[in-house]
Amino acid sequence: MKKITFLVFSFVMAIVFTTSALGGTTADAAVKKQYLDISENVFYYGQVKNGKPHGKGTMTWYPTKSYSGDWVDGKRTGTGKYVHRYKSDNKDFVITYDGQWKKDLKVGNGSYSTKVTDHNGKVELHKIQFGTFANDRFAAGFSVAHSLAGQPYSFNYKDANTNIQLSGSNVNMRKVWTEGKFESIQYTNYGVTREYSVASSKSSDESVVKENKANLKYLQSIQSEINLYLDKWERLSRRVPLA
Repeated sequence: MKKITFLVFSFVMAIVFTTSALGGTTADAAVKKQYLDISENVFYYGQVKNGKPHGKGTMTWYPTKSYSGDWVDGKRTGTGKYVHRYKSDNKDFVITYDGQWKKDLKVGNGSYSTKVTDHNGKVELHKIQFGTFANDRFAAGFSVAHSLAGQPYSFNYKDANTNIQLSGSNVNMRKVWTEGKFESIQYTNYGVTREYSVASSKSSDESVVKENKANLKYLQSIQSEINLYLDKWERLSRRVPLA
């Protein structure tokens, strides 16, 4: 048992030193850190106040979860990175959240990514959500999903008044929008709703084709408004490779 504890402690130390090397400050290094054995397979190394994590530190829920960042009175509060690795249905999942926290909840700005790998090591799905979180949930911002199934990329933006979804290419997205070559677009903004799809443009129902064409014309007319979203999606898509 002592040997196992020593190995886990060494693992925690390695994470902490790596984190410090990447982003720590001289002031952080000067503050005394402590090792806490929180419970079975739960370990902490970092700054402590009144016997609780407080300041900068790393906690591991061995062997699947870890958090490195800010703590206040024993809770994740401030900025930090959380990683959860687990298996399900013979697939490997890696969940990562990097951003702001309040009392152990994701609150504020951050990014949340999901990566799913099959038993042969091939990535089936890679998704990122980038924006604002409230009460531990994604509340507003940009999402990009890259998948082996169906359309390779799907994109979304949402906030209190806007919801935009599209699927198709992640290359030169402004041009793809101009030429109406996204497989599908769903646009809602302050009560205005428009939908377009390549499939509908090939419908045998002339009224469907006509409405689809009118919706595309409207969507193309607001491209100057949409370019901001397209540029952000294109940049985020580079962060979700299937590798």
